[in-house]
Amino acid sequence: MVALVESTEELMSVLEKVREGIFPSPVRFIGNASNILFPDGGLLGTVISLKKMDRFTLRPDGLIEAEAGAFLPRLAFHAARQGRGGLGFLSGIPGTVGGGIVMNAGTTTGEMGDILREVCLVSPDGAMERIVREDLRFSYRTSEFQREELSESPSRWQDWVIVSAVLETFPAEPVFLMEEWERLRRSRSEAQPLDKPNLGSVFRNPPGDFAGRLIEEAGWKGVVRGGIEISPRHANFFVNRGGGLSRDFRSLVEDVRLAVLKENGIRLETEVEIVPEETPATV
Repeated sequence: MVALVESTEELMSVLEKVREGIFPSPVRFIGNASNILFPDGGLLGTVISLKKMDRFTLRPDGLIEAEAGAFLPRLAFHAARQGRGGLGFLSGIPGTVGGGIVMNAGTTTGEMGDILREVCLVSPDGAMERIVREDLRFSYRTSEFQREELSESPSRWQDWVIVSAVLETFPAEPVFLMEEWERLRRSRSEAQPLDKPNLGSVFRNPPGDFAGRLIEEAGWKGVVRGGIEISPRHANFFVNRGGGLSRDFRSLVEDVRLAVLKENGIRLETEVEIVPEETPATV
């Protein structure tokens, strides 16, 4: 089942129902689900979506308080209009604050770990805690909030869910910030197939190189399997041309990974979260 919550109180209520056995367990939390590939057979348990928890406030001290479901481009847009800089890199990332922090989303100009001041977390048993940035670990497209199978160094926070965050900004001219926001949005739109259903970036960029370049060099740019196409515009984006299945995507991922390994000796690691087939949902 899917539970769409609009507040921390509603989230707590759903978690309580899971603990009481009213709602099925286990639990998986999602935001905009823009970076997750679900299995063709769906998920067991309870999926809790936080995308309706999307409120945010620009404080007089320059900080932004944002709920986990706040859409990153919208947040960056409103911050720019109010003369709050530092969030421009979010303009083309189709995710939410919570998911962005979990995967340390970013671009070449910045990432979530750079602007985070603190997060508010809720545990599966309903406990709440605030953690400051200095007590958290971030690296390229990863954080200690990721589940054990995705994280190199598991931490106590992997079973908790982010419900809100405080982000840092700096003062700047709104006109300049709006121009930057539009320029970055347009640049991303021109370089990536954002006009079609897609997942991407599929792979993390290896040190000193780009996954898209390596995929293209290996001859896989534009390849189609079932309803899934490796985008001719950007090889690190896989597009659903209609009727695409999760198994088509998965097989392309493995074949591309093998091809790049044979061509360049580099093993690409996925940036999208691929939920295993026939596996119950997990926190």
